Amino acid sequence: MLIALEDVGRTIGLVLGRREVTADERLTEDLGAESIDLLNVMVTLEQKYGVSIDESAMAVVSTVRDLYDLVLKSPHVAIPPADPARST
Repeated sequence: MLIALEDVGRTIGLVLGRREVTADERLTEDLGAESIDLLNVMVTLEQKYGVSIDESAMAVVSTVRDLYDLVLKSPHVAIPPADPARST
């Protein structure tokens, strides 16, 4: 799956309630994200892209671009279907 920086920024913006999010904006200082917001962003990105983000790696994430790079480096995981009965 191809992951675009703009798409990650858009997803972060949706979670944080922001219309415009640029790659070099800082998550806490510029976008006002608190720790629970960062957790929500992390979980949303994991679900959307099927990756497993290391929580300890989030400690060094400062900007949208940093988070994008982390998503790219994160291992992909198998996502079970939402409805097992429909997976046949």
